[in-house]
Amino acid sequence: MDNMYPNKMTVIEHLEELRRRIIASLVFFTIASVVSFIFSDKISDILRLPALGIMDSFVFVAPTEVFTSYMRISILAGFFISLPFILFQAGSFLIPAVSPDKREAIVSWLIISFALSIMGVMFSYFLALPFALKFLVNFAREAAFPMITIGKYFSFAGAFLLIGALVFQIPVIMALLSQIGLLSSIFFRKNRRYAVVAIFIAAAIITPTQDIVNMLIFAVPMLALYEAGVAASIVIEKRRKK
Repeated sequence: MDNMYPNKMTVIEHLEELRRRIIASLVFFTIASVVSFIFSDKISDILRLPALGIMDSFVFVAPTEVFTSYMRISILAGFFISLPFILFQAGSFLIPAVSPDKREAIVSWLIISFALSIMGVMFSYFLALPFALKFLVNFAREAAFPMITIGKYFSFAGAFLLIGALVFQIPVIMALLSQIGLLSSIFFRKNRRYAVVAIFIAAAIITPTQDIVNMLIFAVPMLALYEAGVAASIVIEKRRKK
């Protein structure tokens, strides 16, 4: 019987293939992080741009703070640089395991996922982060003089960028759930009111600061992304019927 399926991989072969893809991704990520550390001064300047005009300078309170902060932003940059390669490895692992008619869909969703991640990072960098910084610093000036450490700022900015990339995956997740038949557009529309409550709770949890303004910065686009997910689910279901 085994001769009838010469191209069929065993469980051990699948695990070995998965291990190879993971190792390749980790190696690429490590190299990207090391290269990013070499250019950490440039990356630092880019991350400081949203704070221009809001915070004139940063301080550090420990001898190692600047070094560790540069390491963290290098790892963050390494992750974003290696994300296309990681998605490629994921697609290369999944595509042989599915039928030919579904391979194009996997490639499409991986590309869409990457594009939405970039959009989420840009949203956080150009809109959410400057707005949050301006609001929080101006609010705090009423009580104290701001002396923000470079480590705290980079952690704050990095969290915003990662949250933006994750939040913008909402339509992809909803569309995939519809495509595999686990949930439907009817379910998403019927439970929209519960989704709104869940979105506001999630926005309050994932926002680095627990104030209503920053919560709304992420809650509003999450609501729009939810509606985009509903529309994508409807399109997928119509194509399936055809």
